[in-house]
Amino acid sequence: MLVVLEGLDGAGKSTQVRKLREYLESCCPAVDYIHFPRYGAPVYGDLISRFLRGDFGDNGSVHPQLVALLFAEDRHQAAPGMKQALEAGRTVLLDRYVYSNIAYQCAKLSDGQERERLREWILSTEYGSFGLPVPDLNIFLDVPIGFVEEKLSAGRQGRDREYLGGGRDIHESDIRFQKEVRDMYLDQCARDSRFVRVDCAAEDGSMLAPDAIFRKIRAVTDAVTGKG
Repeated sequence: MLVVLEGLDGAGKSTQVRKLREYLESCCPAVDYIHFPRYGAPVYGDLISRFLRGDFGDNGSVHPQLVALLFAEDRHQAAPGMKQALEAGRTVLLDRYVYSNIAYQCAKLSDGQERERLREWILSTEYGSFGLPVPDLNIFLDVPIGFVEEKLSAGRQGRDREYLGGGRDIHESDIRFQKEVRDMYLDQCARDSRFVRVDCAAEDGSMLAPDAIFRKIRAVTDAVTGKG
């Protein structure tokens, strides 16, 4: 089974990935985990790190189709290992996957037709030409945009930030861009029943506690795995 967790930058996704990984390891025979992009991977991981640090310019300096190809090639390199794990009956948990590419790159285009063309190109390239396995479940953590803005303004820490070398990820520099990315994710949720939105907001619009969010994630996962 292939499970993907998606979300905006600063959405608390790392915490939920850790919780979901621990849960799956408690109820599945074997679990593999991959974070995309793989910043330390040869060639494409290094290029992605440099792009996100701003070495090639700001967020709009490089055409999104070229950026999408970098991220797609990183997954292409990892595909044989994923396929081998799935064929062996292992559960594979991914932190970001193909729809991160669609959401973040299509959000850079203002024209709806251009967005749709790029979306279809990414899908045909990654799932078609590259033969990436299709997820059984995609979960989108839909968090209050105010929470995202607060987290990004405060600056994010952690070992997964080492690729920035103390700088800032160019995808995180504009909250308006994050709103466009959210719209792309919501569009995908409306298109695909296997792409499930998990509402992370409380009734008053604030962010739910991590444990409350995970209970929702677990319920969605159990419905697919038949466990729980």
